[in-house]
Amino acid sequence: MAPRTNSTDALSKIPPPLLHSMRESFSVLDRDNSGSVNAADVAEMLSQLGLTATPSTLNSYFPDGAKSINLATYLNTISDLLSGLSHPNELNAAFEAFDDGDDGQIDLGELKDALLHTAPEAGERKLTEREIDMVVEGFSGRRAFGKGGKGLNRSEVFRYQEFVASITGGGNTENGGGAIAPA
Repeated sequence: MAPRTNSTDALSKIPPPLLHSMRESFSVLDRDNSGSVNAADVAEMLSQLGLTATPSTLNSYFPDGAKSINLATYLNTISDLLSGLSHPNELNAAFEAFDDGDDGQIDLGELKDALLHTAPEAGERKLTEREIDMVVEGFSGRRAFGKGGKGLNRSEVFRYQEFVASITGGGNTENGGGAIAPA
């Protein structure tokens, strides 16, 4: 992951659709509409997602040991984290290596196999199949047609262009428009 940038600089590179989504996500976390999110709010959301909400996990969501965060802090923290993501063109190029049909879809089984059997970078851990399933949920489905338009091979696919657009703020996936500018 790239080193963190100045929070204000990172926030200025967030495209408007992603910024809107980030504000909406804060509203979801702020269950009592108090204007701030506390550990109980985060614990509830993690529980709903099937994730563990240990004290150490919860502390990682609050910078400098704060008890709660407001919208501005939330936006700066999230934009700081997003600034470390690869540029959308790099992400698309990595997925395109698996895209035999040049249709923005890759075989989900092949992708899972690659992710489960590739050694992680130093300091990182391997993804579990459950984690992979959680990430691809909403971006996977059955292939409508096989290669050449034939109704064969209706395997499960991952729609990577939609995924990349979702995590980078949408926009034109062909030229990276509307995406986060590289840090």
